[in-house]
Amino acid sequence: MSNLYKEAVKKMVRVTLLHRYAISTSLSGMKLYRGQPEILEYLREHGDCSQRELADFLGISPASIATSIKRMSKAGFIERTEDEKDRRINRLRLTEKGREVFRAGKAECDRIDSVMFGGFSEEEINAFSDMLSRIAKNLSPSGISEREVINIMKKRRNGDDEND
Repeated sequence: MSNLYKEAVKKMVRVTLLHRYAISTSLSGMKLYRGQPEILEYLREHGDCSQRELADFLGISPASIATSIKRMSKAGFIERTEDEKDRRINRLRLTEKGREVFRAGKAECDRIDSVMFGGFSEEEINAFSDMLSRIAKNLSPSGISEREVINIMKKRRNGDDEND
């Protein structure tokens, strides 16, 4: 049985890598890079915010997203303005160009997902989704969220896991 598990996990990892590669390749033509669609989506849904607010939502340090913010600002996707109450804080806002690239990027991601599930019936996709949910539940009996796992893994990468 362990070889069966190993093969299934290898296929799951391969699909994840291929999906990530397809999206990354497609979005790079729009000058969008890893992590940036999430930034655009947050700004679209929440309006302007500080770099700290954005970093907290994404579960990363403000310094970690500084390069993305600089690149996205240079591309005209977001604009930075000084906070009226604290000049040390930059407020981030989605531009119209950022809205357009977000819509185009979302459409491209939807297209890739459609290609990925080509030839599958709705019932098969639902069954597959149910299986993935069961796998996630098996791996997380305490119900830890994806965001919590990401934060814990980042802390461990940085050597800050004494309290975990």
